[in-house]
Amino acid sequence: MLPREHGAWSLLLTPFFAALLIAAQLNLSVAAALVAVLAAFLIRTPLVVLARQHWTWRDPRPESAQARQWLSWLLLTLFASAAALIFDWGWPAALSIGAGVLALTFAAVWMTVRNRQRTVWFQILSCAGLAFSAVAAARAATGRFPLWAWLLWGLCTLNGAAGVLVVHTRLDALIARKTGVANNRYRLSAWCAVAISALTAVAIAATGRPPLALAPALASAAHAVELHAMNLDTRLTTVGLRAMTLSIIHALLLAAALSATY
Repeated sequence: MLPREHGAWSLLLTPFFAALLIAAQLNLSVAAALVAVLAAFLIRTPLVVLARQHWTWRDPRPESAQARQWLSWLLLTLFASAAALIFDWGWPAALSIGAGVLALTFAAVWMTVRNRQRTVWFQILSCAGLAFSAVAAARAATGRFPLWAWLLWGLCTLNGAAGVLVVHTRLDALIARKTGVANNRYRLSAWCAVAISALTAVAIAATGRPPLALAPALASAAHAVELHAMNLDTRLTTVGLRAMTLSIIHALLLAAALSATY
């Protein structure tokens, strides 16, 4: 029942812990936020299994019983952590974030049941949703929604979106090599994402904060190299681990720069 997507784990946890590095504070609210973030992420898999059992599969599957057990424990964990956050944050902040998490979770279940979970626009939306853990961590640690949390969220989302488009460009190239039919649906979009990341770095540097520009500059350079010198013989597992390493370095650079700035 544990999600196997290394990229999703990275997009969820690196912004969260980067925010904690910047805030340099730990408290019970942070622990509750981490538990809530993990429970909300993990609950998707059992929900998908049970949705498929209800709408897709004709016969009962053994994994459905396991999914019910996981769902029971995760719901209990999620409700307990959410109650703690509501008590600490107040209703407006906790419920507004909770509503967004709930909407994204049900959207992910629906898309997965319909086998559309790899749709590019939804993966990019998921990047934004997962990276929002940075804002939750900042709220838990500082008791407010600081500007640096939104910057961290935006830059992590941009890196994740570029990574999604680069991966789809690679998949198109692999299909083209296998079928002999050229397919460049995502190459232009990927290069546009790289350009946006590079321009973001330039804009940040122009405001007098070169250290903060280093992370998007590194990300755009790494994605550009991947697009330009794409080795189709590299295993997708290796590509995924490389992307995860980039996201970790990217988040650490942002944490160092934002800590010095704010």
